[in-house]
Amino acid sequence: MNTRRPVEEALQRVHLPIESASGLPNSCYTEHSAFEQDRDTVIAPSWTCIGFGTDVPVNWAVPVDLMGYPLLITRDKAGTVRVFHNVCSHRGMKLVPEAGKLGTGLIRCKYHSWAYDFSGELIGTPSLGGADINEHKDFDPTVNGLKPIRSTVWMDNIFINLSNSGESFDEFLAPLMQHWSKWVTAESLNEFKPAATHGKLELVVKSNWKLAIENFLEAYHLPWVHPGLNSYSPLSQHYDIERGQNFSGQGSSSYTSPAGADGNLSTWPKEQLKYAEYPVLYPNTLLGLQSDHFFTMTILPLSETESLERVQLLFLGDVADADTHESHRQSILEGWREVFSEDIFAVEGMQQGRSSPAYQGGVFSPVMDQHTLHFHQWVANRFANGL
Repeated sequence: MNTRRPVEEALQRVHLPIESASGLPNSCYTEHSAFEQDRDTVIAPSWTCIGFGTDVPVNWAVPVDLMGYPLLITRDKAGTVRVFHNVCSHRGMKLVPEAGKLGTGLIRCKYHSWAYDFSGELIGTPSLGGADINEHKDFDPTVNGLKPIRSTVWMDNIFINLSNSGESFDEFLAPLMQHWSKWVTAESLNEFKPAATHGKLELVVKSNWKLAIENFLEAYHLPWVHPGLNSYSPLSQHYDIERGQNFSGQGSSSYTSPAGADGNLSTWPKEQLKYAEYPVLYPNTLLGLQSDHFFTMTILPLSETESLERVQLLFLGDVADADTHESHRQSILEGWREVFSEDIFAVEGMQQGRSSPAYQGGVFSPVMDQHTLHFHQWVANRFANGL
């Protein structure tokens, strides 16, 4: 029996005009094989956020599990962040089981004590050539270091390209930066700094990672899921931003800081101060650009039915770290905690609904769901490559 044909046909329906299209089939949200397919054909070739720079102090190593793959983030004494596969080149031992400072400056395997420096170079192979003989003429340590993963840090977000192929991160980011050029430059955006306090929150959601993305892409649900937010930033004052090759989302023309104006050090044009935009940088990076702060929400897939949402806030100038602005940071964080928590029942409810044989991808509002369909099509194109 050919089990691929129904999935292939369902993926084809995703590419129909929006009034006729269906979404991704249930199996894309419920089956472990589809979760692995997401990892290998959707996540791996893309630039994926796996953590924040503030997670990794100097001389630290932080392990990350990405959909079953053990990875390792390091930061050396010069401040350089690197990402490797978290596995010893010798016998495949997982090198670093938990985050911590490496006071010796070495990443040492607990099995045979092979040691690597923060650049991944293999610099210690005790008794490799026999008892107390640390070298061997037939073994070349220079080709047996840690296996690196292409990585970069942007807005304190650590991005990786797991497949180590494709476009550079600058090329990947360029369409979004071009879209935002009416408000910010790369230099002015980099003036935002991570909050010293009240800057992070985490939420575990019992849903497939893609449902969290889909929910963020549209403002259609605001009146019913976010009545408080809708009271001062109503659905009628939200708009669709342009759709790029690897991003889409929505914006608001009535943004008001929940903490007042004391934290607004923006140099934006006055007519833009009430605008805010909320794009998704595919596959898993949700962004919020406001005049007084910036946020990232990273969606980390834990399984086909569970995800971790990690949020970090950034502010301008001393608003990021001064004690006098602590209440501002706290107010912003609690405001987003409320909004993001309100979404949980919806994405979990959609996950539960994916078990119903009566639902096979659903339909789209021709007006309100343009970005949701755009994401489905982006995923479908990549998912189809693995069938």
